[in-house]
Amino acid sequence: MSNLFIYISFGLLMLLMILSSIIYHKFRIWKLIVFLLIAVIYVIMTFFPLWIPFFSSEFVIWFYPYLLYGVVILFAMTFKNKIKITQNLTDYDFFELEKELDEIKSTSELLRLRFIQTIGLLSEGVIFYDEDLNGLFVTDQFLSITKTKENNISLETYVNLIHKDDQASYLQNIKKANKKIPSYDMKYRILRNGTYVWVEETGKVFEFEKKIQIIAVLKGIDIKLFPDTAIHEIDSLPLEPQMFTYLNQIMKETEPFYLVMIHLTNIPDINQRFGREVGNLMIAEYLKKMRYHFAKDINSIFRITGIQFALIIKEQKKYDVLSRALQSGGDLVNLALSIGGIQQIIYPNLGVIKRDPWSTYSMNELVNLSNKALNEAISNPKRNYSVFGE
Repeated sequence: MSNLFIYISFGLLMLLMILSSIIYHKFRIWKLIVFLLIAVIYVIMTFFPLWIPFFSSEFVIWFYPYLLYGVVILFAMTFKNKIKITQNLTDYDFFELEKELDEIKSTSELLRLRFIQTIGLLSEGVIFYDEDLNGLFVTDQFLSITKTKENNISLETYVNLIHKDDQASYLQNIKKANKKIPSYDMKYRILRNGTYVWVEETGKVFEFEKKIQIIAVLKGIDIKLFPDTAIHEIDSLPLEPQMFTYLNQIMKETEPFYLVMIHLTNIPDINQRFGREVGNLMIAEYLKKMRYHFAKDINSIFRITGIQFALIIKEQKKYDVLSRALQSGGDLVNLALSIGGIQQIIYPNLGVIKRDPWSTYSMNELVNLSNKALNEAISNPKRNYSVFGE
């Protein structure tokens, strides 16, 4: 093949590269490398044959034009592919694409409005944490609870509103939230109109575009300021009359059960040191954990007095767990609780009586004997429980 053919081929390669870059606004590096490689081979083969004798061999001289022609075809094919894709997008296709984008936009806007209106129905405040935890966006309900004014708050500003004793616990819970610990629940004190009030924050972690996001709800638990958000774990408990009704019912059954009287002995001391609100929160946490371990049935825990509760256990396995915990002094009974920055261990006294199907005790006698066992436990400095009959 003549040199003219080679020069024309080089010109076509250059033209295809330039047009491709102009039309598609993207330069292909591999094309430039291929172009330079075959150009260098041609220069060495034509003007400097002694540099690399192989490039001056008869085979290379014969094969080179076909190689160049193949590269031209390769560049043209990739260029034609792109032209074909572009040409296939007709006016109708663009119309359909625009219509689909409008539908997606409409659906997205509907979801956004639904979400905003749903938030407006909540009595709790909603918190959206920034992905880098530098700040948070809060709803108007949050502003109402905390009496703050800005929906966008830096994390540093918010932490400064929290009681200094609770700040470390708050930051620890926020920063350790991840996919392995996807939720958290914490109580802390926040400054409201110059006075610290207790709030409860419940958060949830989710992942979006490989980044951790945290959303949380906040509610006030100061009974004086937020009467609708009193401590549910305490206020929802059935009282002593309901206990007698329940005992009358289960005493007719043939299954044995255990009646456990619980006296939260050091709650008065906690009330005196930290305030009654803290004491109530500690009681609520204690009851929540006791219910989880021993009495998931809602009719199994009853409030007798402010710090005395009755627990009815109908499953022998659950009582065996309780018995082992009492004998070992384990943390299933003596619970270490943390409320904000306040950490305390709840030390209860327990009086236990077992009611067998053949027992002749009346309901009143059963309750009196359980209270007697409780009084023995309270007066015994060496052991915090007493089982009637042992």
